[in-house]
Amino acid sequence: MTSIDATARAASRTRPAFYLILSLVMAAVIIGGFSRTVPDDFRASPSLPVLLFIHGVVFSLWVVLLVVQPTLVFRGSIRLHRRLGVAGAVLAAAMVVMALTATYLSIHDNLVPSFFPPAIFLAMNTLGIVVFGALVTAGVRLRRKADWHRRLMICATVSILGPGIGRLLPMDSFGRAAPLVMFGVIMLFGLAGPVYDLFTRRRVHPAYLWGVGIIMVSMLVTGPVAFSPPTQALLAWIHST
Repeated sequence: MTSIDATARAASRTRPAFYLILSLVMAAVIIGGFSRTVPDDFRASPSLPVLLFIHGVVFSLWVVLLVVQPTLVFRGSIRLHRRLGVAGAVLAAAMVVMALTATYLSIHDNLVPSFFPPAIFLAMNTLGIVVFGALVTAGVRLRRKADWHRRLMICATVSILGPGIGRLLPMDSFGRAAPLVMFGVIMLFGLAGPVYDLFTRRRVHPAYLWGVGIIMVSMLVTGPVAFSPPTQALLAWIHST
């Protein structure tokens, strides 16, 4: 075996560790954020809609999968990773439905966080979960191309970090800049992969150009979408139902 072959094999063994570490950090952010509010959610009076708790369970399963899947790859259990991937695709579809439902209920029942105008909350959550669904769909379709698949799935999870970050940071203290702060922190996670690529591959993989690019575009259009006539009409309809 040549030294080049040895180096390539070593790289193939060590590179998945990055995705595992990044997944663990993102899971920690989500768990850390929700651990600050979940106890109060169970004690809320009047109690929160049951669908919000179902939404929490569904998203919690994604956090578990977020850690389990790269762990299996790191251990070399590719067959089990692929089997769980089928369940992950079904779970992702359920997450899209539950996220849209939870957004509707939060606005309807006046449960929107105080640091977000309802229009921003509606646009941000809707765009975020649509981006998530699109990236997961792309990742599933490209599952046989591991380099694309793992990067797109990382980007998909980055796109839904907002709720965890919003609970972890003192968002109220940021005032009107709260959405910008959240977007900035999300992008720190989004750029972690491209930066890692630059150090290890000397170039950014096209999957990140698409994945991170779509996330950035969704952030840039959140404001215009939020205050557009269709969104304002939808917001009025939710309040009136």
